[in-house]
Amino acid sequence: MDSRKALQAVTLLSFIYIMLAPNRSSLYASGPSRWQDEELSSTIPATNVNSTGIVEETEDEYAYLILQYHKTGWLITKKIKSAVSSLTSIRRGGRVYLRTSRYNDSSDCPSARLRPHQLYIYSNPSLFCDATSLVDTLSAHARVKILHFVRNPFSLAVSNYLYHRQDPTPEEWVHDANPCAGLISSTFRNETSGYSIMSDNDFWTMGNICRSLFKTRPGLEDKGYYEHLLRLPPEEGLELATCHIVIASMIKMVNTIIKFEQVNRYYAENSVLEERLEILTISMDRLQKNPWQVGRRAFDFVLGPHTSEDVKDYLANRLNNDYRWRTRHGNSHVTSSDVAEKARLLSYLRGHQFWSRVLGNMELVTDSVT
Repeated sequence: MDSRKALQAVTLLSFIYIMLAPNRSSLYASGPSRWQDEELSSTIPATNVNSTGIVEETEDEYAYLILQYHKTGWLITKKIKSAVSSLTSIRRGGRVYLRTSRYNDSSDCPSARLRPHQLYIYSNPSLFCDATSLVDTLSAHARVKILHFVRNPFSLAVSNYLYHRQDPTPEEWVHDANPCAGLISSTFRNETSGYSIMSDNDFWTMGNICRSLFKTRPGLEDKGYYEHLLRLPPEEGLELATCHIVIASMIKMVNTIIKFEQVNRYYAENSVLEERLEILTISMDRLQKNPWQVGRRAFDFVLGPHTSEDVKDYLANRLNNDYRWRTRHGNSHVTSSDVAEKARLLSYLRGHQFWSRVLGNMELVTDSVT
């Protein structure tokens, strides 16, 4: 048997084993830990199938970049990373630095050497730079597929509060963080592409809200951020956490959406240029409603010709089962608080004079791409 036929046989047998394993239906009986992501299959080189059914090595000109934010895309990113490492020869890329100061007038983007056939994952990108410069920087060494996970700002705010309020909290930094740091001036400057998001006065108002809640209540004068989340009334704890997440993630998420909108417009207006950035933006709110459909779309975008359609279907099924299980039974990253409490907190933000306007402005941006 020649090497091509041997590789084809290994690929086929691995998939048949996955699909027909007798205990496959009970893999999630005791939760997703029963089958770790690393057990997808033995490592298989990136492959494609030609018209004669022979498996061939795939020539890959793409770098792959996954962008996510706090409480936005953790589980699905984990699944994609596992599938890429287990089922393809795409390598994990090195650390990239995707931050630009939002307080200077430079149009330069941060240097990012994205190499072909490598996967990069970055959280909370800060791309406050010129869209044309962004295209040139990201695609300097490869065509790039960018998978961008976003979330509705209202649901993100509530999820962020409930996540960090857990006892014990999943993240140690919450104990010592200052949620009011950074609330000093407008971040968007001229980057809003026609959207009106936040003014300097809005940043000052948000700072005043934060400082009025942090270390001002009886018994909390010397306590940390986490103690405030536990002991403040839920509406006040939500407001304090929202002040923090707006700076830590939301304005960066909205800015990146706008930046990618500018990139797409740049390509549309310059049709003679090679489109070296392919961008897929996916809403985590849609993931909650249909994990299989959202997951299938993401797996297809990243894995492309490297795996078969049946394998992508199977990966989407695993994501769906895992997400449903975590939602039912609780998980530090997939919060499953009382539905009535979530609805009450969402209603509070939507009815609040300040938050309804600011988060509503951001919602217009997230809705435009989801």
